[in-house]
Amino acid sequence: MTAEDTDITLRVENLKAFYTSKAGLVRGVNNISFVVRKGESVGLFGESGAGKTSVAMAILGLFENMSRYYSSTAANEENKRLWKLKDEAKKKGLTSEDIGEELPGVEGHIWFKGEDLLTLEEKEFRKIRGNEITYVPQGSTKSLNPYSTFEEQTAEVLRAHDEDNELTDWHVMKRVLQSLDLVELGDVDIRKDMKPSQFSVGEDQRVLIAMALIPNPALLIADEPTTAVDMAIQLRILEAIQIIRKDTDLSLLMISNNQGTISQTCDKVAVMTAGMIVEFGTTATIMNSPGHPFTRAFIMSNPTMEIIRKMKEKGLRIRGIPGKPPDLSQPIIGCPFCERCEYVEEECKTKVPEFREVEEGHFVMCRRFEELPEW
Repeated sequence: MTAEDTDITLRVENLKAFYTSKAGLVRGVNNISFVVRKGESVGLFGESGAGKTSVAMAILGLFENMSRYYSSTAANEENKRLWKLKDEAKKKGLTSEDIGEELPGVEGHIWFKGEDLLTLEEKEFRKIRGNEITYVPQGSTKSLNPYSTFEEQTAEVLRAHDEDNELTDWHVMKRVLQSLDLVELGDVDIRKDMKPSQFSVGEDQRVLIAMALIPNPALLIADEPTTAVDMAIQLRILEAIQIIRKDTDLSLLMISNNQGTISQTCDKVAVMTAGMIVEFGTTATIMNSPGHPFTRAFIMSNPTMEIIRKMKEKGLRIRGIPGKPPDLSQPIIGCPFCERCEYVEEECKTKVPEFREVEEGHFVMCRRFEELPEW
């Protein structure tokens, strides 16, 4: 990154994140690139299994360790060989391309504030993870300690990065109360001493957001932050995130398959399927004038009320996406959506389309974009 890129918080370049399974090597994230600027919110939008959370784990430096852990349940000889080869290649500074064989783990570049995170040792990464880059996980039931109070759990985030013991108890308490108040927990002086079992799922989720905000991060990654809460609480959580983002100039990477969540919180959207980004643009463009057949089909399969109104006006009907996503343990030769696309032609099945700019700031991976009917 250059001096001209000082407004860029995160730049992901040619990111690959593969893991091993009983079926073989799974290409969870396959050569994607995107940028999140300072104070900007970018959404990763797509169906379950598209690779969105794998992107988050790669940015957090957790993907490879998690892959190794879970690969133990599928520790056949081929998978053992691949991980051994990965370790040997890493020691020599080689990539899959250098050795001519696809390998598990993470490759590419993840630039954060000018530094490539993939070059850092774990000790260096810990200073960034949970401090400058924070994460709100999907669901709260497994993320909070049922035996600790909210004050203890929120304060722990600060103390974990206070290597020189500079923070006083008063300073920590002040930051805890401020963070819990930011997410509108209510009566924080009293409720900070309560435990997760004494709160609703929506309140627990807000505490997780408070924990992610307390270190004043540069980048917040939110993975389906409104899962398992009712509509009214969803709106309050998303509004809280928006207020905090604008007040603190926070960069946000929002992961969701809910277009309402994406529309309310994101400036730009990267649409993912089968481990690839097939469309990127402003939220208004993606939601109102989607250019990729997958984006259109995905929006139509679970539309908002505004989209339903628009569909009725154009005589379109709500329907699911036919077929199944491709098997990511097999190499994708053509377009990742070709087997489910109603506009497919033979060339779509044999060559991955170019990811091209079809209008300023709007990128689409579809060779037939100009021929598609108007949305």
